[in-house]
This record gives sequence, C-alpha cells and structure tokens, in this order.
Amino acid sequence: MDESRKKFEEYVAKKLRLPFEMITEARNGDRYFAFSSMDIRHSLNEWWALWQASRAAIEIECPGKREREAFSTDFEDGVTFGYNDAISECEGLIRAAGVKVKE
Repeated sequence: MDESRKKFEEYVAKKLRLPFEMITEARNGDRYFAFSSMDIRHSLNEWWALWQASRAAIEIECPGKREREAFSTDFEDGVTFGYNDAISECEGLIRAAGVKVKE
C-alpha cells in the first residue's frame, strides 16, 4: 500500500472512531465497499477522491543531478555519485508519499 493511502485510511479510522482494519477491509482496488452493517462507502470514495486531488495539486521540484565537474574536490566521482543517489532517494520517498516530483 502506498504511504498516501495508508495515511488516508489512518486519518479516516481516527475521525470515524473505527478500527484501522475495518477501513482497510472495505478497500477493493481503488474503491471502498460496504462492510458490516455500515454503509459509508460513498463517503469513503468521495473522501478518497478528494484526498487524491489534494495531493495531485502538489508538485515538488528537487535539485537537479550534477556532473562531476560541479564539485571542486579531490573526490569528484564519489561526491557526484553520493549526491545523485541522495537526490534519487529523495525523489523516490516523495513519490511514495503520493506527491509528484517535477521532472
């Protein structure tokens, strides 16, 4: 499950005062369906759509990757690889949180 979906379901469970597992059991693909005797699927589906839309509007621009000439050290290759790996790792974590990274 992506991090954004997990945060959404934790938030909904807390707001509705329901066990987290009850919310996750209602999930089927990218939608929610009725469970137990409660029929809150329409609300969950609407809330999930709003949650996704709110995150779709966010886009983060990370610093660009660098060529080795950009660093003035005796260890240009190592510094360049480390810097670029860190940027890639940050971009991956941002995407996992459900936020776009500007290309």
